[in-house]
Amino acid sequence: MTTTPGTVTTKGAPDPAAPATRHVLDHAHLPVMTLRESALANNTAVMQAYVERHGLLFAPHMKTHMAPALAARQVDAGAWGVTVASVQQAMVAWEHGVHRILVANEVLDPAGLAWLASRRAADSVADVLCYVDSPAGVEAARAAQAEVAGDLHVLVEVGFPGGRTGVRTAAAAHDVARAAHDAGLSLRGVSGYEGGLPGVDAARTYVEGVLAVAAAVRPLVDAPRALFSMGGSAWFDGVVDAVAARPDDLDVLLRSGAYLTHDDGFYAERTPFGRHPEEGSLVPAIEVWGRVTSCPEPGLALVAVGKRDISFDEGLPVVRSVRHTGPGPTPPVPDRRASGGPAVPVGRGAGDVVPVAPVPGAVTVARLDDQHCYLALADGAPGLTPGDVVVFGISHPCTVFDKWRQVVVLDDDETVLDTIATWF
Repeated sequence: MTTTPGTVTTKGAPDPAAPATRHVLDHAHLPVMTLRESALANNTAVMQAYVERHGLLFAPHMKTHMAPALAARQVDAGAWGVTVASVQQAMVAWEHGVHRILVANEVLDPAGLAWLASRRAADSVADVLCYVDSPAGVEAARAAQAEVAGDLHVLVEVGFPGGRTGVRTAAAAHDVARAAHDAGLSLRGVSGYEGGLPGVDAARTYVEGVLAVAAAVRPLVDAPRALFSMGGSAWFDGVVDAVAARPDDLDVLLRSGAYLTHDDGFYAERTPFGRHPEEGSLVPAIEVWGRVTSCPEPGLALVAVGKRDISFDEGLPVVRSVRHTGPGPTPPVPDRRASGGPAVPVGRGAGDVVPVAPVPGAVTVARLDDQHCYLALADGAPGLTPGDVVVFGISHPCTVFDKWRQVVVLDDDETVLDTIATWF
């Protein structure tokens, strides 16, 4: 039977003519971004168990993926709600049914502040918060709250010298907290971000200082429990150490988000689970698949994947495997997937999809253009041919999701299970 090709207009979407059950490369319009279901399930369970074991609330950062289906997975697993970085992101979460939202940022736009202040009128059990770190921010929040006769809940953000937002001293934090309280805002506590610090020890020391600020402003929090929020994805073990002796009436809300997909670079090197393997381990879930389009000279292959498709801000992608997909003989490249076994030559026939894990360092990403990836081929590299497929692992999940509007979820046999949407 002849299948009529479909038309794809959304990046990452499957061919409309594709069958319901198919391998990821069947009817594929490469490049595509994929997520491994087994890795998502593992990482969700490991992180939720971690926060529960340490007595924390959890609002994973939705800005990492901006995929409502993934946010729902996180909330269903036990997360308090989600963290976002902007009011627009908060609106996406809200419209998809998540009504516990921390905007981990200062908001100064009157329209955005008015939307935040009106959330409890729309849903009486909603809990939506944002940051303040200046008298100007407090005044803008007060004005927006008054305009909609609303209720705006805020945390005072405490930063560090050379960091991003947040007051720089305990005295300034107390002044902003007093101003927020006196302006009639609902002051809930304090927050900070340790992820920009150079290591876990520096993060721990900083969090201890912010915790002292939380104690100092506690009398200004007109609620039975105060809130203390921290947590990037690199040093959250330092947060856990620093808050171990926290007051009984203080809830700690962790915001780490990159754990869900993990990566093969930046967070693989920094994850607290690497320092504390007894707490569990994370598995990289993200792959970007691209086709070799040219092998113009010895030692070089070009793949149709570039800066528009894959993250590069915290390290270049890595080659996880090569798929010899076209007809013809395959050079005797060892299949190194079998741990502990002998090197086994692999062949290919017409239509075969044969995974080959290259010798470490044999195939590396030398550079990226907008739509091209330059692969440097050293000794031991698979004999690449135009038409072959290269599967990349990434470094830094946050800046790969925003390049895709649909992402394919795979079973471990690379059967397509689902396609999920992102909302950037």
